[in-house]
Amino acid sequence: MARERVVLIDGTAMVFRSFFAIPSDFVTRFGLHTNAVFGFARAFQKLLGGKTPDRACVVFDAPGATFREEKYPDYKAQRPLMPSELAEQLPWIDKLVDAFRFKRLRVPGYEADDVIGTLATQAVAREMEVLIVSGDKDFCQLIGPNVRMLDPIREVTYDAELVRKKWGVKPEQFVDLLALMGDDADNIPGVPGIGQKGASQLLEAHGSLAAMLQAVDGLDGRKKRALTEHRDLALLSQSLATIDLAVPLPFGLDDLAYQPPDPALLNELYRELEFYSLLSEDARSEDARAQGQAVSVSVAETPEAVAALIDRLRKSGSIVTLEPLFDLPSVMRGRWVGLALALSAGDVSYVPIDAAGISSELKRFLTDPAIPKAAHDAKALIVLADRHGVAVDGFVFDTMLGSFLLDPTGLIPHRLDQVVKAYLHRTLRTLKGLTGGGQAERPVHALSVEDASGFAGERAASIAELVPLLRAKVEAEGQDKVLAECDLPLSRVLAGMERFGVKVDVPELNTLGTELRTRLAEIEARIHTLAGRTFNIASTKQLGEVLFDVLKLPVIKRTKTGYSTDSDVLERLAQKHEIAKELLEQRRVSKLINTYTDVLAASVDPSDGRIHATFQQTVGATGRLITTEPDLQRTPIKTDEGRRIRRAFVAEPDRSILSADWSQIELRVLAHFSKDPRLLEAMRTKQDIHRRTASFLFGVEESAVLKPQRDIAKTVNFATIYGQGATALSQILSIPRKDAERYIAGYFEAYAGVRAWLDETIEQAHADGFVTTLLGRRRRIPELKSNNAVDRQAGERIAANTPIQGSAADLCKLAMLGIDRAFKDQRLNAQMVLQIHDELMFEVPVAEVDAVKQIVRAQMEGVYPSLEVPLVVEMGVGASWSEAH
Repeated sequence: MARERVVLIDGTAMVFRSFFAIPSDFVTRFGLHTNAVFGFARAFQKLLGGKTPDRACVVFDAPGATFREEKYPDYKAQRPLMPSELAEQLPWIDKLVDAFRFKRLRVPGYEADDVIGTLATQAVAREMEVLIVSGDKDFCQLIGPNVRMLDPIREVTYDAELVRKKWGVKPEQFVDLLALMGDDADNIPGVPGIGQKGASQLLEAHGSLAAMLQAVDGLDGRKKRALTEHRDLALLSQSLATIDLAVPLPFGLDDLAYQPPDPALLNELYRELEFYSLLSEDARSEDARAQGQAVSVSVAETPEAVAALIDRLRKSGSIVTLEPLFDLPSVMRGRWVGLALALSAGDVSYVPIDAAGISSELKRFLTDPAIPKAAHDAKALIVLADRHGVAVDGFVFDTMLGSFLLDPTGLIPHRLDQVVKAYLHRTLRTLKGLTGGGQAERPVHALSVEDASGFAGERAASIAELVPLLRAKVEAEGQDKVLAECDLPLSRVLAGMERFGVKVDVPELNTLGTELRTRLAEIEARIHTLAGRTFNIASTKQLGEVLFDVLKLPVIKRTKTGYSTDSDVLERLAQKHEIAKELLEQRRVSKLINTYTDVLAASVDPSDGRIHATFQQTVGATGRLITTEPDLQRTPIKTDEGRRIRRAFVAEPDRSILSADWSQIELRVLAHFSKDPRLLEAMRTKQDIHRRTASFLFGVEESAVLKPQRDIAKTVNFATIYGQGATALSQILSIPRKDAERYIAGYFEAYAGVRAWLDETIEQAHADGFVTTLLGRRRRIPELKSNNAVDRQAGERIAANTPIQGSAADLCKLAMLGIDRAFKDQRLNAQMVLQIHDELMFEVPVAEVDAVKQIVRAQMEGVYPSLEVPLVVEMGVGASWSEAH
């Protein structure tokens, strides 16, 4: 018979971890802070996603002093008072636990540790299995054959073996370990002069503190003196660190029987706290049905009705919000089914679009730039309409772009349902709820007019509500100029690039794919030979067993389920073990097949032989554009295979590929911001900045700099932009940390202006809570307000990097707009086809190459005339991307 399973949750630890892990600006529209409650709820949901316990309890510290403060008034005295933002959330956390139907327990005079320890002891006495959910190391003393501890943040389960590996002692020695080394978290003093390593060595030699004190005369001088002089302190620390296993409890294990959560109570609480993403599917559907019924949609099915509708919309003078309905999978391939149009949430219409296409009245309306329009993802509608011969014009606002400008890190990718939840606090219906799923799924065009109009109309109504709300916020944040002059007009340029696509030589990709598969088979055969057996290389479990159990390779690190075989582990093993080298190569080749040759070939539209990728404007937090379906921006370039892949991107006959790439644009932006004299001089006089930096780092003349030195300097130059410290730099360069520290110190000694600018930027970011780019694009950094030092450091790296990377992205967008205008003004047939970070790619008629090169250079190098340093563009022309770049 299986043993009963008892789960004891350290509620206090979970509350504090949630509070500090989630940004403090997580508040309801009424100003209630909810970050701790939200994190607690998510952790609880994740916990219940696994094996259901037989008995469970959530234990919190009780308010007031405990017996430990009576023994030692300085116990935990160093801890600051609970922030008011957290204190106001505690009653809500109690409500949440009740809704999950877990027992709640606080015992005055005792800590949660003591209550959990008492319950765990009782459970073990009844031969039950105990899982303590906490990240508090104090619980290590309770771990035994029937007691384990789950750290929910690190997702690590501690048993006796892991305790010994991490702390160097057995669980039954853990209290004595704390008695000797002390505990800064709880202000337990320990024995001065004895740290963790010394304490674990003493316990390994003597077994316990008591035995150690009896044998104190036999210890070496320093340890003998420490234990003799601080014997009382050691015994006091031991007493403070010991969990009380006999706390008088108001109820026992029999009262902790597990009950499933109350979904009605949880959903009611989630709505009140505005946790719409945590609502159950049933609750979302219920909300959606109620909201769907609230939107009244007028359907214009006849030419006369459409004409009357358009006339009314024209005369209104108001912004008309548009929401298209189309067949999946995308606007590039799906059939246009209908269009919802709204003047307000209460004035919504729907025009079905049948196989005959768009009526002339609707077409004139959509193409009229004088009629102000708004949409959520205007680019998608532009692409869809262009496929049907309609050039939509007149967009004055895009709620997706507006949402992104307000919060570039939060709602990625800023889908309409996400934005509606965030700003209107309700849930939209899903399309799958109408079309169904699996084999029974219906195409969108098969929906009834009632269902189609209700779905699209609800979305158009929501956009109509969002437009004034987000428009006001965008203006208040000073982002209206970025939207009007950059992001919104760019959506039209990107739509043109998506429609045109990029030509791909599929046979070339297939040939490469075949070669790679042959190579992969050879590599895997060598791996099996080195392993002495055949196994599933893709199975992390089987691979770990072969490497560490069969071949006895040294274990580098473990995961919660076994051995880690990630790339870091293999890189370290590869220094001495051939099989690890082969495994790294196997993964590299497999990735080339699965990520590039196969995916790219499958993404080609058979009707025109082109890939029509989607350019995402609302994913890159710094403002960078991202390509999806497929991702073209990670296409490798430095390897032979990467060049082969790029060779497959070609031009049509009588046309060429032109590639234009900014040289070191981010370093030039850094020079502009920092005003560092040496950096400015290097850029203005077109020096080799990497060679110049190497000269400073290695103390040699520039003419004497060797290639390896220049390579190191190049890495150091860019490490500055990304805020990488000595640890990260040492890993990238595979050098000792002290060498990385020396390089960084040398860099900032050479470019003192950069150090000053970084310090000023980070200081200002702490004060403002955000940073801005050249165009004024703003990125909030909630990590800077965190009480967690690691999060704050990450926030500071973001603060240093975003103005540089974001400004480079801004310049690229402005150049794209300028190039597109120039092409149109000169009526050229050249087409921009790709944007890859600092590179733009074009497909150009051979006769237009010279004219296009002049335009592209002028626009890219002259995009921001007030920049402190010149921008330099390198261009190439060829039959393929590989030839051009």
